[in-house]
Amino acid sequence: MMFPRSIKWFGLLIGILVVACAAPAAQGPKIQIQDIWARPGMMGMSHGDQQMGHEHGMEGTSAVYFIAINNGDQPDALVGAASDVAEMVELHETKMEGDVAKMQPVPRVEIPARGKVEFRPRGLHVMLIGLKRDLKVGDTFTLTLRFEKSGEMTLSVPVKEMSQ
Repeated sequence: MMFPRSIKWFGLLIGILVVACAAPAAQGPKIQIQDIWARPGMMGMSHGDQQMGHEHGMEGTSAVYFIAINNGDQPDALVGAASDVAEMVELHETKMEGDVAKMQPVPRVEIPARGKVEFRPRGLHVMLIGLKRDLKVGDTFTLTLRFEKSGEMTLSVPVKEMSQ
């Protein structure tokens, strides 16, 4: 029995669609943020007195810590951050030079596919510079993280005591 040409093409098209739907699709980055918190900070007071190694003078500072998890099949990168509680927000890394901890800005933080990056005291962190208000234990504020591929993510950040 002969099938008309259009039925053969239709059958072929259905077969291709079934195979395409059954094949696993590549996942882009899927960023998740866990355990986010910030240390207390006061306007007009440097945390250099708390041996955080920050050298921005007398402007108020704080830092935000969290775990960035990428559950996707492609890497991503944190490329910036913003908050209405600070004049400037920068990605920073603390490095030891002898017995002195020094902070330096970093332009981006890579988050590998199926991996995680910890932002923690004396390591990577998001630095809040020039606080516009005091950040006391129990307060919350918003922070927007900008990812290269995943776009922006706005989070509520609780202020907690720094534990050692």
